[in-house]
Formats: sequence, C-alpha cells, structure tokens
Amino acid sequence: RTVTNVRAGAASPVAGIVHALTLLAVVLLAAPLAVHVPLAALAGILMFVAWNMGEWHEFGRLRRFSVQYRTILVGTFALTVVFDLTVAVEVGLVLACVFFIYRMSTLFKVLPHVVEPGSELPPGVQVFELYGSLFFGAVGGIEKLEARVLPDTRALVLEMHRLILIDTSGIDALQQLHRGLRRKGI
Repeated sequence: RTVTNVRAGAASPVAGIVHALTLLAVVLLAAPLAVHVPLAALAGILMFVAWNMGEWHEFGRLRRFSVQYRTILVGTFALTVVFDLTVAVEVGLVLACVFFIYRMSTLFKVLPHVVEPGSELPPGVQVFELYGSLFFGAVGGIEKLEARVLPDTRALVLEMHRLILIDTSGIDALQQLHRGLRRKGI
C-alpha cells in the first residue's frame, strides 16, 4: 500500500495515516460484501497490482551494478517468489552484511613505510603503515605481518594515523603480534 500511496502523490506521514484509516473504513464497511466477489477475480486484481508494483525496468539496469548488488537483488527476488517475503528479507540482509564485511576487509592495507629521500631509519627499525578499518574481517592482514618482518629487525613501528577504525578483534590481533615479536626479541 505504501507504493500505491506514494505513486498517488503522498508526501508526508499524514498521508499514510489517512490512507490506512480509509482502508480500515472500507474493510469494515465492505467486508460483508466481499463474500460475493469470486476468488478468481480477487486473484486477477492481486496479480495486476503486483505486476504494476514490480518495477520490472530495474532488472534491465542490473548490468550497470556490481556483482554483489545483483546477487542481493536477484536472490531476494527469487526467494520472495519461491518462499516468502520474510525469508527473502532475512537472506537479503545477511547477504548485504557478508558483502559489506568483505568489501571493508579489502580496504584494509598494511604497506611498508616509504622513507623520504635524505632521511633514513635507524638500523634494525622497520616501519609499516596501516590504512582503513582494522576489524574482525581484516585481522588477517595483521596476522600475516609477523612473517614480513626482516630477520635483522630490532624494533617494529606501526604508523596508524590513517587507520580510521579499530575494534576489539583488531586490538587482540595487535596484542598477539606484540607477543609474537617480543618472543623474537623485537
């Protein structure tokens, strides 16, 4: 009913309230008459309304969007048709979360620090720069960092001024890195 209301020109929440009250009055007053309407006619009306609400032109635009967006849209659509809307929304929400976590984890980077010409790091010091969000989906980058430390390193510096977020999993990964480096005397 929201789509019908918006297409009719509704622009405020009051329109939704008026629409709901009007629909309630029609249902209460016309319910006894609905018994005489054939179910086949109601099914035809329902199919017509569903077809007009479908916005089928959106499927033609799918190729412009990312694979993740297409997967969510087509998957949610198929689950709505095969099962029901509740299952489709639940699966669509989970898919959106999984794709978001994947995307955020690909934005996290651990890069070696580039020393500017004319300046040098002290011997035995290695610097890495962390970029993005260090959260549970990206801690693999920190876990792999210990293997990238050179054998003659005495101190490891992590430059984190471009790190925009860190959660408890990220802090735990940093603590594990610290413990592993301390065992090696770094």
